[in-house]
Amino acid sequence: MAKRKHVSPEALDASLLPKQRKPIPHAFVLDAISTLSPYTRPMFGCLAIYVKDKIVLILRDKPNSTADNGVWLATTQEHHQSLRREFPNMRSIQVLGKRVTGWQVLPVDAPDFESAALRACELVLAGDRRIGKIPGARTSKSGSKAAGRSSKQIKTSKRRGNTINFDQVRKIGLALPGVKESTAYGSPALKVRGKLLACVPAHRSAEPRSLMVRVNFDDRVELLAAAPDVYYVTDHYLGYSAVLVRLSRITPDVLRDLLGMAHKFVAADAARRSPSRNKRKHV
Repeated sequence: MAKRKHVSPEALDASLLPKQRKPIPHAFVLDAISTLSPYTRPMFGCLAIYVKDKIVLILRDKPNSTADNGVWLATTQEHHQSLRREFPNMRSIQVLGKRVTGWQVLPVDAPDFESAALRACELVLAGDRRIGKIPGARTSKSGSKAAGRSSKQIKTSKRRGNTINFDQVRKIGLALPGVKESTAYGSPALKVRGKLLACVPAHRSAEPRSLMVRVNFDDRVELLAAAPDVYYVTDHYLGYSAVLVRLSRITPDVLRDLLGMAHKFVAADAARRSPSRNKRKHV
């Protein structure tokens, strides 16, 4: 009979303890605005901070892809100039390429990071209208101004995006290495080595004139946080490494950057497949 392994009381007690939660990035920020009773939502490596119905800040401290680590400010372009007078090292997040975004980051590698982050907390505590927006707020059919976005931004995005259709998506995508035209569930699609890159979403939960683009989950959540008027996801697509894009609200330059990001993700995934699997005949 095999001898039973002795387990010490200390080890047994430790095994019953709940799993330790991941540390909160830049936790001093939450402490600084605690009187507002903020609540948080994890976002695949980031932590979004809400006060009532508004998202005000995002805390990011990812060991990989560190460029946008720091404290993100939920703001709009009309406030950039005045905020930059208080935060000289503030800049647009880089996840959307060279595009100027409403979301601004106080970079963790800036020499004034902690003092700048605490100053941002003071603005949140004071209810400064330059920081904070209601996620997903968009214009109504009557054209009224959506909370947290200027009418100029909305008109600009619509005017630039009206020409985008799948023909333009196809043209940009086919310029990337190894991309071929195909179909997915009967809808037009682009693939890399047989793996889906982008397609017209076939599921009925997607909005008309949308595009499904493959991105990893971390990038998806950052896109959703950065531009909820452009990017969205429905319950059906939550489990897929993909984001839905409103083609009426994206510019050709941003679409090019997005498809480039998707290409890197899909190509890397395809490269991880074993040679023997790549040789299998599809049926």
